[in-house]
Amino acid sequence: MDEWLDTLGQADAETVAFYIDLLAADGVLLGEPYTRQLRGKLRELRLHLDRQAVRITYWIAPGRRIILLTVFGKRRMREVAEVERAWRAMRRCIAEKHTADEE
Repeated sequence: MDEWLDTLGQADAETVAFYIDLLAADGVLLGEPYTRQLRGKLRELRLHLDRQAVRITYWIAPGRRIILLTVFGKRRMREVAEVERAWRAMRRCIAEKHTADEE
């Protein structure tokens, strides 16, 4: 996620920050069209950058911590491979017991 964020121009970075702030403010109460459940606790934040649909996957960890996992450009109706990649990232995060304080 950090590497992708570093590639964004200022306008796109501000758009992403707006949606992440919206998610942080509303948490589990934020629903469609901004967010959607993908699989179990895995969810996606839905936004557009330069008319391109972008998805940021996340899950809400214990203590209502929002963990951003992966990002991808939406290209087809079902992004099976991208959802699987995000699922693996979430499972790894849970298994390794990462904390919100880590870089």
